[in-house]
Amino acid sequence: MQTVTRYLLSNLVIGYISGYHGRNSKVYDRRITLHRGVSNPVSFTFKNEDQKAQDITTKTYEFNIIDSETKKSALTRNLIILDDGSSVTAKGTASVTITNGDLLKLEAKFYNFSVREVKSDNSREVTYADTGYNAAGTLEVIDGAYPDAINSTSVTSFTVTTGPLQYTSGAINAKPGNNNNKALHTIAVYTKSFTGTVRVQGTMSASPADADYFNITMDGKANPTNTFSDSTTVTNYNFYGVYHSVRFSWDNDTGNNGIVDKILYRQ
Repeated sequence: MQTVTRYLLSNLVIGYISGYHGRNSKVYDRRITLHRGVSNPVSFTFKNEDQKAQDITTKTYEFNIIDSETKKSALTRNLIILDDGSSVTAKGTASVTITNGDLLKLEAKFYNFSVREVKSDNSREVTYADTGYNAAGTLEVIDGAYPDAINSTSVTSFTVTTGPLQYTSGAINAKPGNNNNKALHTIAVYTKSFTGTVRVQGTMSASPADADYFNITMDGKANPTNTFSDSTTVTNYNFYGVYHSVRFSWDNDTGNNGIVDKILYRQ
């Protein structure tokens, strides 16, 4: 975990007649690096100008990432206070975790970051990155250390001419070369007032006909058919295996006019 020091200072200019000693000054603050593809925990310690950790148990702090080009906020998160007053080693500490989802909208480049105290009247008070009264630190978002997230395949076209149920999608590449015998597949079924059944089928044929497909059970169920009752929500399922292609099929119960609007598929 990266640890960043913040200073709780009054913006006071001090003059020394015999010269400034500066023995407790901090010359620079370490840059934060955030990597795409993973969650990035960052911890903060809050000190005074004498490098002594401060009690922050009753305080609230806000972490901000600022685009250094537009000067606009790119991300804001509240810190979690770790200092509960029971441990000397935890005194003055707080943390925030920046998730991969948080970083999806941020370009890989340099940013500024700051931490502000949120007061009881909802006003903000400055904290400093060093004893030179610099409020902003430097942060870098980095690509390449971990694989990027792959977008889900959106399936919205269903025909009424083939398949085990009335409406069936075309063949969708299941990328068998990227998987092994424990390959996880996930779907999200988006429904609108739908009462009926949904089925997933797979095949190992490169040019499959209807007879080449077989039913796939999901979430460990014995029955490969999944039923819905007046559903207007998103339902998630998992299934495992190596397939050349998969397809999705659905049908309404008698008297129901709802639909499966789309299925998002990720392997």
